[in-house]
Amino acid sequence: MTALAHTTFRAVALAGLLCSVAPAALAQTLSTQPAQAASGISQEQALALTARLDALEQQNEALQAQVSDLKAQVGAGEAAIRQDIAAQPKVSLAGARPTISTPDGNFKFALRSIIQFDAADYSIAPLRTDNDLGSGTNFRRVRFGFDGTAFKDWNYALWAEFGGSGGEAAGLNQAYLEYTGFKPFGSDVDFRIRGGAWATPAGLEDATSNTEELFLERAAVAELVRGLAAGDGRAGAGVFANGQHWYGSAVYTGKVVGVPSTPEFDQQSGYVFRVAFNPLHGQDYDVHIGGSIQGVLTAADITQGPGKLQQIRLRERPELRVDGNRLVDTGAINAAGETSYGVEVGASFKNFYAAGEWYKIDVNRSNVSTTVRSPFDPEFSGWYAQGAYTLTGERHVWSSANGGFRGIRPDRPFSRGPNGGWGAWELAGRYSVLDLNDHAGAAGRAAPVGGVRGGEQKIATVGINWYPNSVLRFLLDYQWGTVDRLSATGGALNTDLNMVSFRTQVAF
Repeated sequence: MTALAHTTFRAVALAGLLCSVAPAALAQTLSTQPAQAASGISQEQALALTARLDALEQQNEALQAQVSDLKAQVGAGEAAIRQDIAAQPKVSLAGARPTISTPDGNFKFALRSIIQFDAADYSIAPLRTDNDLGSGTNFRRVRFGFDGTAFKDWNYALWAEFGGSGGEAAGLNQAYLEYTGFKPFGSDVDFRIRGGAWATPAGLEDATSNTEELFLERAAVAELVRGLAAGDGRAGAGVFANGQHWYGSAVYTGKVVGVPSTPEFDQQSGYVFRVAFNPLHGQDYDVHIGGSIQGVLTAADITQGPGKLQQIRLRERPELRVDGNRLVDTGAINAAGETSYGVEVGASFKNFYAAGEWYKIDVNRSNVSTTVRSPFDPEFSGWYAQGAYTLTGERHVWSSANGGFRGIRPDRPFSRGPNGGWGAWELAGRYSVLDLNDHAGAAGRAAPVGGVRGGEQKIATVGINWYPNSVLRFLLDYQWGTVDRLSATGGALNTDLNMVSFRTQVAF
């Protein structure tokens, strides 16, 4: 208690005591001797008043001590409550994704889901039994699963796939365990060691999530190459590293998890090496360059017994999955393995985006002479170029996590409220070529020895995409293309395609 407060308290207490102990005497004194108000109080009364004043001071000090104790107890209780609240797991629904995590981030669990429902109409001329494609609908992807972190340095994921690509059965999409605590290149480099089954990014198009791509499907050559040694549900073990503006991966791969369409007595083994760089970057722009080498080291043995039958087959759909038929197809090639080489470039500037890739595929044919490479070791190729313009101004930003561009997120999600927006709108275009011919020979003649008549597919696509928010997406594509292919006897099997497709997507 301060000196001023103490003096004030004594004065107030003394006045109170005077009024309670000697009101009559004080009244008489004040009425007769106003200048000497205290002269009517005896010495005994003054001593008694002083004693009572001292007692009141002691009581006040005791009360002050109790108040201080109560404040300390309340403060300690509040701190304990805050600590208890802070220690509780955090539950969030950021982007509609249910996530539970500890405050320190050492443990995390998130539920994930992707649902893509497609509808398409095919127009084919001339229509034959070998090129008929069925219009209709298809659940392209229906994925449910979870991923998370345990003990800070361990990541995990388990996803099931209930959709399909126009014929494939449902199965496991990914299941892996990853360790991130090893830092051989320093703390600013994200280094990961992973084992299990997953889809390793095989190129620039593959590095973009299938929920963020410009079109319903990847370009044909990109889809074909990723299916040789990478792709969804591919078992493997490998390492990944990325800094702020670069990415690299090296993965040893095996078979796709699940029951193969053809029995395998020795499984396939392969590899995927890829690097990507972001040499020019700024607030409004990003430039990407990269490359990949991947292949099949040993093709699967599909015959029982002491002998081996190893085959590789290259085929692809016309960049749409409502129907599962392929119009370009090399057929089964007796081959020990194959090697693919890829070059990738891309750039974004404000709301403009452009990218492209080129691939060369060498098949190592078996059971033929190795003294002359051509035409016994066939070579195939393909490329694509694509671009987009975001009408609402959002930008495709480069990400080092997979070494590619991310999709856009609407700055103003769609809402009919007074402060709502229209989401994000995007126009996109692409031209792709996939050439599965090698020494195909001339029309009207039989194929040369060792020649492959897989056909050449060219497709142009235009699309408009609407992103109402970060969870929903609608895509409308129109495609026209040609497939030029010779039959085994040299007859022409050319096909003109016109396709309209629409996708409804929910992803979190």
